[in-house]
Amino acid sequence: MAAKRRAEAELARRDTFWSYVLTALMCAGWAGLGIFLLMWSAHTTSHTYGRIAFWAGCAVGNGGILFTLIAAYARGEQRGDW
Repeated sequence: MAAKRRAEAELARRDTFWSYVLTALMCAGWAGLGIFLLMWSAHTTSHTYGRIAFWAGCAVGNGGILFTLIAAYARGEQRGDW
């Protein structure tokens, strides 16, 4: 019985670890996209497109990370991590 529970615990730890890795990569991707838009806003010559890209970069970067962390929390609750 203990061996079975130990194996189940190991599988649960592995699932949790890969969920953390996926969450970290997704956060890095959203941050990268937001930074790209911010950099493009500084590079463009159009004042209008620059402002659009700047605010889009802020929204995409912060919003994407926030959504990813909320989704990771919900997945953790479903798995029973917390």
